[in-house]
Amino acid sequence: MSISLKKLHRLTGLVIASFLLLHVCNHLCALGGPALHIRVMNALRHVYRFWPVEALLLCCVAFQVVSGISLVIKKGFIHQPFYVVMQVLSGLYLSFFMIYHVMAVLRGRFQWKVNTDFYFAAGVANYYPQKLFFIPYYTLSLVAVFTHIAAVHYIKRLEQSGQPLLAQKQRQYGWEAMGICLAGGIITTLIMISLSGVLYKIV
Repeated sequence: MSISLKKLHRLTGLVIASFLLLHVCNHLCALGGPALHIRVMNALRHVYRFWPVEALLLCCVAFQVVSGISLVIKKGFIHQPFYVVMQVLSGLYLSFFMIYHVMAVLRGRFQWKVNTDFYFAAGVANYYPQKLFFIPYYTLSLVAVFTHIAAVHYIKRLEQSGQPLLAQKQRQYGWEAMGICLAGGIITTLIMISLSGVLYKIV
C-alpha cells in the first residue's frame, strides 16, 4: 500500500517538530542570558549537526515546502473552513521562512564563516534598519508554528472522532487548539523580548 503525499507531509512534519521542540527550548534559555543560550545550543548541536541527522532535517524541510505547496494547489483553501485556511496560511509562511532561514544559516556557516549562534539571530533584531524586517519576521515565524500545530491538532482530532461529531466534542477540540495558540503566544513573547534586547543589552 503506497503512502499518500499527505501522510508523508505529516511524517516529515513530525521530524521537524521534534527539532523545533529543542530549538524553541533553546531560545527560551535566552531568558537566562546569551551565555546560557549558547551553552545549551552547543550541547544540542552534537545532536542536530551530526551529519545524518542534519541531512535528514534538510531533506524533511525541502519535502515540507514542496509537498505543502502541492497539497494547497491540489486542495485549495478559498472555500475551506476557517481552521483549514489558518493551516494553509501558516504553512505558506513557514515555507517562506524555512527557505530563507535555512539558506541564511548555511551561508553564515559555509560562505561567511561565522558562528550562527545567539548573536547571529539577535544582532539583526537590535539594529536599524534590519530590526524593522527581522522582528516581525521572527515573530510571525513563531506565531505560524503554533498556529499550524493548533490547526493540525484540531483537524486530526476531528478525523479521529468519526461521525456524527457532537457539538460538545467540537468545542472541546476548539478549546484545545486555542490553548496551543495561547501557549504559543506566551512563548513567542518570551523569546522575542530576549532576542530584541528588552531584558539585557545585546552588543
